[in-house]
Amino acid sequence: MTLILNPNLGPGELSAYLRLEGWRPSESGPLAQLWSHGDLPEEGLLVPLRKTSSDYQRRLALLLRDLSRIEHRPAEEVQDSITLVFYDVTKVRAAHPELIDDTIPFDAGLRLFQAAQKIVRAAAAATIRRQGSFGNSWPLRAREHVRNVRLGHTERGSYILPIISRARPAPPVSDDPQIALDIDVEESLFDRRVLSTMSDALATLHEMTVRSARRPSPQDVTDAVHEGVSRELCTAIDTALTQDSVAELDVSFTWSRAARAPRDSADSVVFPQEARENVEYVADRLKKIRVPREHVLFGRITHLHHEADDEASGGEVGMETIIERRRRTIWFELDEATYQEAVRYHGEKRRVVVRGTLDSHPGHKATMSVTAFGPDLSLAAQQPSDDTAHR
Repeated sequence: MTLILNPNLGPGELSAYLRLEGWRPSESGPLAQLWSHGDLPEEGLLVPLRKTSSDYQRRLALLLRDLSRIEHRPAEEVQDSITLVFYDVTKVRAAHPELIDDTIPFDAGLRLFQAAQKIVRAAAAATIRRQGSFGNSWPLRAREHVRNVRLGHTERGSYILPIISRARPAPPVSDDPQIALDIDVEESLFDRRVLSTMSDALATLHEMTVRSARRPSPQDVTDAVHEGVSRELCTAIDTALTQDSVAELDVSFTWSRAARAPRDSADSVVFPQEARENVEYVADRLKKIRVPREHVLFGRITHLHHEADDEASGGEVGMETIIERRRRTIWFELDEATYQEAVRYHGEKRRVVVRGTLDSHPGHKATMSVTAFGPDLSLAAQQPSDDTAHR
């Protein structure tokens, strides 16, 4: 069978994938590089560098053929692995023991697509704001995100929808406050942050409605909001489980190898049909309880102010962030122990996340009353790579 080349496959994806597999460039020219592998001294790969070259497609096909032979798997699979090196893949699966032909009833399939869309939108909204129910007040960024993520071909295995989202490695931030955050770079990290929120929220909901031996208490439900659970996330799960032909809903995550998985993230959660009553109960509680709306902001620490004569009072922190595609510096107070953590994150040049009540009226100093502060665990350290990996 003739291999159909992916027209979007570029040198950045090629070099990132090869480095992850242990290959390193040994000789370089203007149009191509020769790569070698320490464990395969007899092998060498010629890697094209310019997509605009007239022979790029031919050299790409030869490279995929060589990798297919070395890795002992079809060239199509190799190409798929390279193509997705900078992407996370979330698989939403509807299963039933009687569905032996990998099909489901039409209505159940339609509801599965709807459930997947609702899960993505709820996670995107919770990445921006934490609240029990969004109703009609969806953040614009969350609605845009649903339009931007991609849906792959359905896969065999009961019925599986692959949701594909970007996962570029996070470039380092400068500790020089004169060098501003790059808005486009920070926006590009939103996809991974959404998926991290989705993983945390689904794991929290799963713990309450499936693993726990008791019905969730009002405090359990309130605490779950802080982890990204919302009424809309619950109704998304319920949308799929409403059908008798769906015995369980399984959401699994295949994290990009180039960007690494978020720390302590769930790889898979399964909601059986029996959990539906508890999921509906949590959704109903989230509609009724009053949970203060909290904003979630990501950025880097640019200012630290500590009263030298009062070591027990904590200090003030200035954090540069992006709000509606505009750079803003948010100021907030931290207790002494948390302030010292902020000092450490600043020294390590780490991105941080803060959650709380935001006051950012135009023309005034933007401040936040903080309820949670810490490192941005959705982003791991950047993988070693050359410059082409980010072009």
